[in-house]
Parts: sequence; structure tokens; C-alpha cells
Amino acid sequence: MNRQQKKLVANVVTVITFTVALVVGFANIKNAINRSEAVRAMNILSDEIFKHKKEYGSLPSTIYVTQYIDRIGAVRLGNLQYRAQWIGFDSDLNTTILAYSQRNYRGLVKAGYIVLWLNGKVEWLGKKQFEQILASQQKQRELQWLQEHLQKE
Repeated sequence: MNRQQKKLVANVVTVITFTVALVVGFANIKNAINRSEAVRAMNILSDEIFKHKKEYGSLPSTIYVTQYIDRIGAVRLGNLQYRAQWIGFDSDLNTTILAYSQRNYRGLVKAGYIVLWLNGKVEWLGKKQFEQILASQQKQRELQWLQEHLQKE
């Protein structure tokens, strides 16, 4: 190979490497943006739920929450699971999950859950941590309902 061919090969390799790095980088940036948008949408939902609770003295129904999500167009939440009907009056505000949505990402942004706690706080939890917390809170009746509901879909 002469000098000109070597330069051409080096330039092609450089361009391909740079392009692959940019594609991977942009995919991870997209995932990070989608995650932050989903957390923001859950915060908006939290504000509405607790505004309703303050006004009427109880948590809103699942239908109310679903209609609100549709009305504001919070598509980043995905398949939201709202647990108000399974929460007792004696539940701890700081450790009880009120609503959650699973988010699966590939790359640097790990899969996990956006969680709305009963105290109104919204946060991102890793998959293992979330599943441990939720398993300790779910009762047999809720698990049966979820299985039946998911089989119908």
C-alpha cells in the first residue's frame, strides 16, 4: 500500500469510529432525556393526586388518574400501575409505593422504575431494589388481581 492509500484507510477508520461513538452517545442521551421526562410526568401526576387528596380527603380513583394521564398526554409514563385501592389507612407515608411505571433502557441508562411514594415524593429506583420493596408491600389479593388483569391484555 502506498502512502495515499494508508491515509485513506486511516481516514475511513476514523470516520467510522467517530460515527459509531456518536450514535451510541446519542442513544444514551435519548434514554437519559426520556427518563427525566418520565420523572417529570410522574411529578405532575403527583401534584394532581395530592391536590385531589387535599380537596376531597382521599386519594383519587384509578379511573380519575388514568383520565388525568390521558388529558395531560403523559406518554412517557408508559404502563402506570396505580396502587391506591391496595393501600391501607395505616400505611407508612415514607415507605409505601402509591404508583409506579417500569422503564426499560439499554446502554448506560439502566432499566428501573419511576416510583411515586405515598408521601408524594417521586424517584427512580433500580429494578432489584424496587422489586424487593414492592414484594414486601403486595398482598395476595393484589397479586391475583394483577395476574388476572395482565392475562386479559
